[in-house]
Amino acid sequence: MISGIILERFIMINYRNVVIKIGSALLSNDNHDVEHFIKNICKQIANAKSKGTKFTIVTSGAISKGQEMLQVQNRPNELEELQALAAIGQQSLMRMYEGEFANHACLTAQILLTHDDMNNPNRFLNAKATITRIISQGVIPIINENDVVATEEIRLGDNDTLAAMVSNLVEADLMIILTNQKGYYDKNPDKFNNAKLIKRCNIKELQDFDISLDD
Repeated sequence: MISGIILERFIMINYRNVVIKIGSALLSNDNHDVEHFIKNICKQIANAKSKGTKFTIVTSGAISKGQEMLQVQNRPNELEELQALAAIGQQSLMRMYEGEFANHACLTAQILLTHDDMNNPNRFLNAKATITRIISQGVIPIINENDVVATEEIRLGDNDTLAAMVSNLVEADLMIILTNQKGYYDKNPDKFNNAKLIKRCNIKELQDFDISLDD
C-alpha cells in the first residue's frame, strides 16, 4: 500500500502494466482536498502513461459521492440505500476522473463489475477481452464494483479484492493501493488501537493475519 502521491518515483522503468486502486477515504472531502488529490494523481498517471506505462484504475467513492450530493451525513446500512447512493454518485465520480484526464489528452472508459463477472469463466474472458482492447486503444479503464445490481450474495465486499482480481485479469506486473492508512496492518487500525503496521511480509504469511473489515 502507498499513502500519498509518489507514483512518478515508484513506477516506471520496471513496471509497464499497473493497476491502481483508489480508496473511498481519499475521495472524501472530510479528509482532504479531493479536487487537488484527483488533479495530482491524474497528472502523474498521465505523465507515466506518456512514457509507455499502461494503467487501469480501480476506484471506490460512488457511495460517498452519492452521500455528498444528497447531503446524507451517515452512511446507511441497508443494501438498497447503498445501491441508490452508488447509482446517484457514480456519474459524478466518473465526471471527476474524465475531466481531469481530459486536461492531459487522456481518454477514460467506465467499467462496472460484480463477483459473478470475475468468477464466471465466460464473463471473465469477456471482461478480459474488453478491458485488454480498451487498454490497447490507449484509453484508461476506470473500474468500480457494480453496486447497483450486486446483491449481498454476489458482492465483492471491497475494492481491494476487486483490484486484486483485476490485476490478475489484465496480467498486471504491479498493483498499487492508494490509501489514507500508513500501510498494511495485522488488523483494522480504525477499530483496534493495538493494530500493528506490517512493513514487510512474505505472501505465504498473509493467511496468518486477520484483515477482515469487520474485525
